[in-house]
Amino acid sequence: MSEDDNIKVQSLSRFFILMLLKSETSITGYSILKRLDKDLHTTASPTYVYDFLNKLKVEGYIEDVPTPKSKRSKGFKLTSSGFEFVDRIFSRFDNLIEVAIKSKLKICASCGVKLYEDFHVELFHGKELNFCCKHCAKAYIDSYHK
Repeated sequence: MSEDDNIKVQSLSRFFILMLLKSETSITGYSILKRLDKDLHTTASPTYVYDFLNKLKVEGYIEDVPTPKSKRSKGFKLTSSGFEFVDRIFSRFDNLIEVAIKSKLKICASCGVKLYEDFHVELFHGKELNFCCKHCAKAYIDSYHK
């Protein structure tokens, strides 16, 4: 039985909690609940979130850290073994994430860079073309006028 067998990450909410723990210096349970609501549009019960955090703590993947804003609440941060655990979990999801992201990628018509969000779109000869910026769009359009 591997150490990961004690903690199952079979829901998007748990995966998201791990992502928050990895991306933040420290985070409170309350902040996790708010981000689940804001980013995933899901309401998780405090019991669900704190039980998962407790399991991570028991396994030594996270530790308590004081929060400067409140004497009553505590934050959590990943330990070094926690970072390793999260990396192992993320590597299991790599293929799914890659497929999901690739389906949303666009290519800059001028320089060929891959675009994910907030790219520039120009109508050129009746066709919408994607560009990484307005400068690439101008260079592309100017190259056709020469």
